[in-house]
Amino acid sequence: MGAIGLAWDLLPVVIFAFSFAFEPRKLRTGAYLLIAVGWVALLGFGWLLAASTRLRVDGGYLVLGAAAVVALALAWLCAFLIHTGVVLVGKEGASLAHLLSLVLGVLLLGYLVAVAVAVLRGDSGVFVWLFLIGLPAGYLAFGFASFVIYGVFYPAWMARFGPPPAVVIVLGSGLIDGEVPPLLAARLRRGREVFDKAVAAGRPVRMVTSGGRGDDEPVAEAEAMRDFLAADGFAEPVLVEDRSTNTEENLAYTAELLQAEPTVGPVAVVTSDFHALRAALLMRKAGLAGYAVGARTPRYFWPAAVIREYAAVLRDHFWLNAVLVAMASIPLGWAILSTVLGWLR
Repeated sequence: MGAIGLAWDLLPVVIFAFSFAFEPRKLRTGAYLLIAVGWVALLGFGWLLAASTRLRVDGGYLVLGAAAVVALALAWLCAFLIHTGVVLVGKEGASLAHLLSLVLGVLLLGYLVAVAVAVLRGDSGVFVWLFLIGLPAGYLAFGFASFVIYGVFYPAWMARFGPPPAVVIVLGSGLIDGEVPPLLAARLRRGREVFDKAVAAGRPVRMVTSGGRGDDEPVAEAEAMRDFLAADGFAEPVLVEDRSTNTEENLAYTAELLQAEPTVGPVAVVTSDFHALRAALLMRKAGLAGYAVGARTPRYFWPAAVIREYAAVLRDHFWLNAVLVAMASIPLGWAILSTVLGWLR
């Protein structure tokens, strides 16, 4: 009975583990991970409370614990957004893109303060309205938190436990005056590490650079990347995919390139750490079996980049997210309609 009880207690963890083992390149796996982490935190709260007070922990305590976990998560998200915005503006100056994180953090802080004031004053009417407003925003916040936690876990796991690849694909990120900038150089050096690790494991492996030529670039990114590797001492032949203009095309055109030269074994896509999860999702769409790993980026730059990546994921799955946000907004819409009709009577 004890083992069965433990298995039931850890059911969210088991669900995540099965989803990750079956197909880790799905957004829902990130949602399962976030739920599992929250559930374990809730169980830990219950066990700690029971051990410290010697009281039977009932549903009321667990609800309190769940509220505490949610409150801490929202407080972390608020601090994350504001800190990111302040640091990014300080490092790279004020712009609409750089201010986005700061604005979102301030709005969230204002919302949390309003909720706290309503609770302290016992104003149930205001609290209900704030709760209804928070439903669609809560869906987006849950998705963002899932994306962040899984976006950290996934590339770290694959870098440590991913099998030796048969192909290493390094994704382009733009040139500066025709030269490879530091962000892209980090990807290339990370790609070489993955390549060398496969060679050390006895795996025949090939390197592919992927990236087309932008309007302001004198050469294709893939060609500059190949030349950078050669100058850096990489003596192996490099396949060049030089037609793509975005990540989806990177992977689709590279898949076509690899069909002409069949390989046996998984593919490792190398990109920046903030981009690795979305690259893995697009790998699945392109029919490339394997995984993605990330190269480190400056700490101050990572949070804002993650926000942009999450926005891109929302765009990639626009209709699904639009329907879910609309469904989460139904209670608010109904409340507004009922209020308006009440005024008209």
